Amino acid sequence: MEPYLAQFDPVRDDSGWVSESPSDYVARMKSGPLPHWPDEVLVEWLHRHNRHADRYAFLGFERLSFQREIWPLERVPGREAFYDPRFCDDFMDVDRRARLSMPDWLARYMLERGTWNTPIILLSNPSGGIAFPSGEHLRTPVHLLEGHRRLAFLNGMRSMGRALPEHEIWIAQWRP
Repeated sequence: MEPYLAQFDPVRDDSGWVSESPSDYVARMKSGPLPHWPDEVLVEWLHRHNRHADRYAFLGFERLSFQREIWPLERVPGREAFYDPRFCDDFMDVDRRARLSMPDWLARYMLERGTWNTPIILLSNPSGGIAFPSGEHLRTPVHLLEGHRRLAFLNGMRSMGRALPEHEIWIAQWRP
């Protein structure tokens, strides 16, 4: 793992499993490289999805700021916010996933409550000026950073008429 990303990796035991609690991780990040990040964003994106945030490391995590907002359902994006829209297509079957013999806990949760358990994280990119190092531009006006399964399930619920009219969202702003 490259040194930049290593500083955000949770502490691991000898077998490679995360051994650092979410609260200890938040305390370490807030006293170190990411003092202004919200606790929930640290836990959901960098602690829970450790080693999956590398796609966006080029942004420089310390250059991101976050604001929690409530959006009406019609403003919440669909597949157009995904890096790979096929992921959204593959997970819109929220009802089937909730009814499997080994049901998806998140699908059940969202169907019961009409929203997600924790807000997704969208990067604001209204002008389309943010691009990957390869030159490929991120989605506009927002690009999904974290919460792929949740957003796909919400879009499935939207098509079923089972989504609440409003949803909490984390909006990330990037300072170049």
